Amino acid sequence: MLQTLKNAWNTKDIRNKLLFNLLILAIYRVGTVIPVPFVEGNGFAATFSGTILDYMNTLSGGALGAMTLFALGVQPYINSSIIIQLLAVVFPKLGEIAKSDKKTMGYITRVTTVILGVVTAIGYYFLLKAGNGSTEFLTKPALEGPLSWLYAIVIIACYTAGASLVMWLAEKINESGIGNGISIILFANIIA
Repeated sequence: MLQTLKNAWNTKDIRNKLLFNLLILAIYRVGTVIPVPFVEGNGFAATFSGTILDYMNTLSGGALGAMTLFALGVQPYINSSIIIQLLAVVFPKLGEIAKSDKKTMGYITRVTTVILGVVTAIGYYFLLKAGNGSTEFLTKPALEGPLSWLYAIVIIACYTAGASLVMWLAEKINESGIGNGISIILFANIIA
């Protein structure tokens, strides 16, 4: 196995693709530690210990528990891919597009990812706003200020942008790297 890896590294094209994958993963890991404005994620992970959110935190590489930019992780993209594939079976017109036009299906999946990202970000915002009774996860102006709706828009936009960026990074791995981008990012999250 080590000889196979050595041979792969000695091939310039494969080495470049491996380095590209590592670069994308490094960019991704940086995004998992960038805090979202007006969110104080301290202790958030402890509030959902043993729940489905704990599992989702693992899949996001700890970004959900820290409430960082990539808190949504790969879930919106995976869910949209599954939804579009199921709808292609149910609706014949979409099924024809799926068979003949991969580019359009990719576009539909990306748009659905953004929509699911917005819906999920809204849900996370309200989860943060509710707090856990003793701890507040949003800053005081974001909770009580006269412009709290503006803070909500910023928080939701950051989470949605993070989900869109994760999708873009995964597609870049698909295009220029080695392997399936979502699978590689998901693997990196679990390892992290």
